[in-house]
Amino acid sequence: MACRHAPAPLVKVMTTNNVPTNTENWADKTASVIEKALDWIVGSMMFVMCAVIAWQIFSRYVLKDMSSWSEEVARFLMVWISLLGSAAVLRRSGHVTVTILLDHISTKLKRRVLVIRDLLMLATLLSITYYGWEFAQINAVQLSAAMDIPMSWVYASLWLGMGLCVVILLLIRLGTQPDWTSGSADEHP
Repeated sequence: MACRHAPAPLVKVMTTNNVPTNTENWADKTASVIEKALDWIVGSMMFVMCAVIAWQIFSRYVLKDMSSWSEEVARFLMVWISLLGSAAVLRRSGHVTVTILLDHISTKLKRRVLVIRDLLMLATLLSITYYGWEFAQINAVQLSAAMDIPMSWVYASLWLGMGLCVVILLLIRLGTQPDWTSGSADEHP
């Protein structure tokens, strides 16, 4: 008796970042380029931060002379990593999400809830971006304690990171998978 295979169901082929590869449009491709750039930037910042912290430990315990700038650099890099990283992982389901409501409602209602969610998120991100810019401008004359750099460079991480979240969120909505909470790689049954 011959073994017949049922035709394979039509499914989207997912990449490691949960973005469909066979149906990408310009928004998906643009978001992917931004994410890859952010991955490199954040990864480089993490490498530098680890090197600076290693130097700080070495100078404190081996040289018995703590460098004044290393702690400040590590702290500022952590801020930049956190805020740029939030944009980098948005489309990949990297943020904590509670989907119990979405899992138990109809598809039609789910689409409406997702639009409302994204509109609220967009309003919040735009607000943080605007006031982050204002905050950076107000504090442009303030200098950091150890390195004497303008604190506006540090505070720029707020408006830049949230502004990138706005761009990524808009690209998600224009892309082929507007529900960025579905299909998390870390999701367990």
